[in-house]
Amino acid sequence: MSKETSSPYKNTFFLLFVIATFISNTGTWLFTVGSGWLMTELDSSAFMVSLVQTATLIPLFILALPTGAIGDLYNQKKIIIISQSLLVLNTLIFAYIVYLEKATVFLLLFFTLLNGIGAAFSRPVLAALTPQLVPKSQLRTAVNLTGIAYNLSRALGPILGGTLVTMYALDLPFWIDALSFGAVVLVISFWKRRTKNEKLPDQKLMHSMGDSIRFLRYTPALYHSIIRALLFFFPAAALWAFMPLIAKQQFSGGADLYGYLLGASGIGAVSSVSFSNFITRKLGAGRLTMVVSILLGVSLFFLGLTTSKYYAIGICFLAGVCWQLSFTSIMTSAQYALPKWYGARGIAYFLMAMSGSMGIGSALWGLFADQTSLQNGLYAAGIASAIIALIGQRFPLDLAKDFNFKKASEVSVPSVSEKKDNGGWVMVHINYTINHEIKTEAIERISALKNKRYRGGARNWRLFSPEENKNQLIETYYEPSLNQLIRHQKQVTVYDKESEEELSKWITNKGGHIERLFFHEV
Repeated sequence: MSKETSSPYKNTFFLLFVIATFISNTGTWLFTVGSGWLMTELDSSAFMVSLVQTATLIPLFILALPTGAIGDLYNQKKIIIISQSLLVLNTLIFAYIVYLEKATVFLLLFFTLLNGIGAAFSRPVLAALTPQLVPKSQLRTAVNLTGIAYNLSRALGPILGGTLVTMYALDLPFWIDALSFGAVVLVISFWKRRTKNEKLPDQKLMHSMGDSIRFLRYTPALYHSIIRALLFFFPAAALWAFMPLIAKQQFSGGADLYGYLLGASGIGAVSSVSFSNFITRKLGAGRLTMVVSILLGVSLFFLGLTTSKYYAIGICFLAGVCWQLSFTSIMTSAQYALPKWYGARGIAYFLMAMSGSMGIGSALWGLFADQTSLQNGLYAAGIASAIIALIGQRFPLDLAKDFNFKKASEVSVPSVSEKKDNGGWVMVHINYTINHEIKTEAIERISALKNKRYRGGARNWRLFSPEENKNQLIETYYEPSLNQLIRHQKQVTVYDKESEEELSKWITNKGGHIERLFFHEV
């Protein structure tokens, strides 16, 4: 982690990282404009145009979990450099194809899909770097700063892309995009992690993915954020999927108008950063997300109604404000819930939710528009956004804002750690001896540890009450191997350690005691 400073704005490496991602994202928006406009020339149906966004996002939906696990297990620096370098190569090849005027619908979707695969390997790791580069107290500000960079690129990139396509050549945005990936490669090559790398037992990829699934399932703060992402981005996908057709069909414009519409949404997103923290404190992340989701729905509806391209640009500005406010709230809520060792995998779930919801949503809204009309597609997406916003209130955000998910110190490792691991299962057996008069309350308190156990890698958690001994409770769970048990014992958050210590202190004060045993499969 970078040395802690009073503000992320004074963190030199973090600022360089933000600038590099800004350059790379600007290039990506050039690719978005170029590929979207190219598709309108090759096949202008709403479904085919929307497939460009689907091809970009679906790889992230499918691959985010395994690539997130890879990001947590292996060298993050190498993963970023390799994936970004392959994106340079892939985009250069496609730029040359466009230059030769050999591009087809298949080639466009194929190379867009390859770029999506490259992004699937790098984006979870890149997104997980922010909590490593700034302390938790600065996280919302840091996320806002990365949001400023992203949305500046979304404001400038489309306008630049539309201008390049209109005034110069359709292949030019792709050449520039290829070079832009080099900025991230350059900055990350100088990244030096300053955290101590504690030696942990090796972990298989499938075990790592399984751990993350249990962590998601038993961490409400995380899965609430994921559900809110699914709900918000599904109707919001219509805005980006239909943008090329709004410019070309609804207003008979060119690539430059497409760039202005995208750019207006980016400028709106950037402007929202100036009041994001204030309005979040006033409304709370959950209520704010509901309000802006409704406003985004209204924007989509009126975008279908308007006959003025100037009004449309203004509406896109408002939609960009709504997009950024909701994105920041949901992303920050997810990051609050993640200890460092689940960073890439946890963010992978957020990216899966966002990309899957947008990718599938884009295709479905495109099909609907083909069967009805572009305007009806916008109306339907707007109504859906408003309705879904109300449903989302059932899943509160920022549940882990005040929890300490840093690594706990002085966590005891099982005495069996010195034995050789034969790969067999390990049963953890915890015997609670208590006064039978407090048994009901003890059951409630011990049961409250269930989520903690599963977050820590447990399988098949159970709590037993022996018939022959009213003063005893037995808690059991399994680990797939001794190495996994040791690894999980060394990855305990302060929050989870404190909850277990609180139980232990309560039982001791009530005259009871706790005995832990570990049984290794032979």
